[in-house]
Amino acid sequence: MAPNNGLANAKPKKSGSTTILESGTVEGRGMGTNINSRQVISKQIQEFLEGEGKLSPKAEFRAFFTVWSFVTRLPSPTWVDHHPGYLMRGMAYFPLSGLLIGMFVSSFFDFAHVALALPLTISSVLAEVASIWVTGCFHEDGLADSADGIGGGWSRDQILKIMTDTRLGTYGCTILLLYMIAKVELIAVAGASVWTLGACSGAGPSILVTQMMARLTAPILIRTRDYVDEQGPKYKFYSFMVKAKHLVSWHRLIFAAMTSFVVAALAYGAEKGFILTTAVIIASGFAGRYGEYLLGGVMGDFLGATICVTEVFLLIVLTLIQKLNEEGDFFSYLIAQAYDVGVGKMTLQDLMRNERNIALLQFVLVVLLTVIWCSNVGHPPVFVRESVVATKEDDQIRIALDSDSSNKNELSPLDQSLTCPSKSFKRKYESARDYLDTLAKPKGSLGTLEDWAARISVLQQSSKPKIEKASCLIFVGDHGVAKSKEEGGEQCSAYPQAVTQKVVEGLENGLAGASVLAKCNNVSLKVIDVGMNADFDEGEVVIVSPHKLHGGTKNFCLGPAMSKEEMDKCIEAGEESTKQCIEKEKPDVLIFGEVGIGNTTTSSTLLAALTGVAVKELCGYGATMTRNGESEIVSNKVAIVENAMKYHQQLGSFDPRFVDLALRSVGGAEIASIVGALFEASHHSIPVLIDGFIVTTAAMVATIMNPEVSRILLFATKSTEKGQAAAFEKINEYTRDHGLPEHVPAALDMNLRMGEATGALMCVPILKSAAAMMKDLATLDTVLKLERKSSSC
Repeated sequence: MAPNNGLANAKPKKSGSTTILESGTVEGRGMGTNINSRQVISKQIQEFLEGEGKLSPKAEFRAFFTVWSFVTRLPSPTWVDHHPGYLMRGMAYFPLSGLLIGMFVSSFFDFAHVALALPLTISSVLAEVASIWVTGCFHEDGLADSADGIGGGWSRDQILKIMTDTRLGTYGCTILLLYMIAKVELIAVAGASVWTLGACSGAGPSILVTQMMARLTAPILIRTRDYVDEQGPKYKFYSFMVKAKHLVSWHRLIFAAMTSFVVAALAYGAEKGFILTTAVIIASGFAGRYGEYLLGGVMGDFLGATICVTEVFLLIVLTLIQKLNEEGDFFSYLIAQAYDVGVGKMTLQDLMRNERNIALLQFVLVVLLTVIWCSNVGHPPVFVRESVVATKEDDQIRIALDSDSSNKNELSPLDQSLTCPSKSFKRKYESARDYLDTLAKPKGSLGTLEDWAARISVLQQSSKPKIEKASCLIFVGDHGVAKSKEEGGEQCSAYPQAVTQKVVEGLENGLAGASVLAKCNNVSLKVIDVGMNADFDEGEVVIVSPHKLHGGTKNFCLGPAMSKEEMDKCIEAGEESTKQCIEKEKPDVLIFGEVGIGNTTTSSTLLAALTGVAVKELCGYGATMTRNGESEIVSNKVAIVENAMKYHQQLGSFDPRFVDLALRSVGGAEIASIVGALFEASHHSIPVLIDGFIVTTAAMVATIMNPEVSRILLFATKSTEKGQAAAFEKINEYTRDHGLPEHVPAALDMNLRMGEATGALMCVPILKSAAAMMKDLATLDTVLKLERKSSSC
């Protein structure tokens, strides 16, 4: 499926502050086409929501006309193009567009049959010609491509490759021919149109209703199923659309379903309207399951094929309803026949004299024998895909058998799953967890170790992951809110701001906590100055970023902590530092840490802004001068955060949709840099050990801005700071909403609150243990087959 009007014909337009996607722009926005395409796409979605995509009547009209221009040849207003953000919102109006198309097509049928007195079959053909013209064979193209791929491919990769091929094959030609014959015949069989409210019948109403209701399958499948990463020419357009699939919200899906039901009920009555709506839901369910089983999800061509098949299915349902009204209820007939046999009124021989009964029995026997054969002998080729896991049990059996395979050159079933380009991260993760369940241990007995093992296997696309080299980057920034009151700050910490520089000096000289733990665990360490309120010469460890925010952030109780330009530079500093580290050191795992007096106050304020949790539930002791902390420090911090909240809420800085506005309003330079570092690590699919409170808060911000970041997060330590739990829950919330596996609690619970990535550094040996377990632990089946070695004399 591709836009009917063609991206090449889309004129560049601007609306508000956000540039509409143009043909050239779309061509460069496929995932993997540039350095940070996933991050860029997520940023574009956020810009869309912040700018022209804000909910309004005009935005809804534009969403409808975007769908209209997408599925028909008819022109739309000049302020409409194929913006995928509007397309996803417009999925609520997909059935409505089908209704209008149905009205157009049914008018041709009625004109041909009533006005011109042409036969039903010829009128049906003319109606199909009108349908083809107005839609440009939009969905039929998807049907043909899907038939070629599913019919001609022997593996998932082959299917997807064939489906993205623009040429038409034998399967596609055959299915298109059968589809057109079936539609023409079913429409003709329906008879002349009868337009009576609640009691319609005939071809015209059936065309109108089926065109509308078949298109309800598209929003259902997009909302409820994974979308396959297409690698063909159409993929570059759909990449944005797929990332914005959450715009097909439940209330939009309900609106689409209710629109379909109401129109069907007005045409045929509530009972038949309910039957047709149920039929669409059933068709969507079967299509979704089959698409996930065969392709790993749904894609544009498959959606088009589903619409075509559902349209024919609904025409058959309407035909059966009409036949039942004429000849009686088929199920009542079966019950009556069974009763007559049961009471002796009819013998089995009498039953078999009825042609209807013979046909029914013949059909049941053929289906039953096919099911028995496939269950006991094998499966038809269409159900056997090397990269498809039919069930968890099948996957476990294959994986266990693979451990004894003599052909070591072939990819194991798990490796096939992990390297399959069409499979979602969650499905790969589940395959890895299923494999772990086959190992010689009780299922789930290694807890967090199993989650980490599965994640790094998916990220490295290998059943034998390696964690040999680890790199740690510590970002340093000072906070205006931590300055003394004489300097215009709020003095939020027990320590003066000058301590930040002293900690950095300790890191440069290898004397700080992170220095000792990095050396102990053979981790390379670099410290990046992105906003320290002091000039510091570069050394062997400390690097001054060219994007440094000199003087640190401002006091966010009196104004924004940073400008948008300053925040962008801090994010860029994190990205560039991480990119250089990856290119130079090629680490298997990254660790990000922070140094900055006052950053627990900053993190608490950022959390309050983005989670809505009460300030008192977020503020902890931070860096204290006693072992148990000082209560007056907490009280002071709560007051500071509440004052900042009141100030910025009046400015509208804390809209949850605009996380970057909150980050620049009350964030820190080092927090913004860690956000950028996480973006870069996510782009390279390198796992990151997440340290305590401040880094978890940065991870929350990064995940909200780009949910793909959640894939790489490995939570190392539980902080004594109360706010970390709120940040962790927010991350899991976004993780669930975007179809990614939830995170397990942090590995260490040791009352840590030092920062500097110390907790994450301690977890490097644990992560190495996870990789070793995944790589070397035998399967239970292998262990059970071991024979005891006999001792020789």
